[in-house]
Amino acid sequence: MKRGNVCVGDKVLYGLYGVVEHSGSMRGGHYTAYVKVRTPSKKLLEHITGKKNIPGLKEPDSGSAGQWVHVSDTYVQVVPESRALSAQAYLLFYERIL
Repeated sequence: MKRGNVCVGDKVLYGLYGVVEHSGSMRGGHYTAYVKVRTPSKKLLEHITGKKNIPGLKEPDSGSAGQWVHVSDTYVQVVPESRALSAQAYLLFYERIL
């Protein structure tokens, strides 16, 4: 049976890549973000640049799946994934993987 674009029983997988956090009150405050930064794939870079077989370019290994950074007005700081996942989320950004 089909519901929208997904068949019931099919697996759908999403990956979190951004978290927006608000500090302060309803009358004012400050927004910061946690963003997962990854090495772009060879296929994506070839598409962006329009070039095939870019010298020295290889697919990222599974160990470079992504690094989380905390972004504010004046800084970008590398943080552990646990910090991003424990943030008081205001908005979450997901990408469909499967």
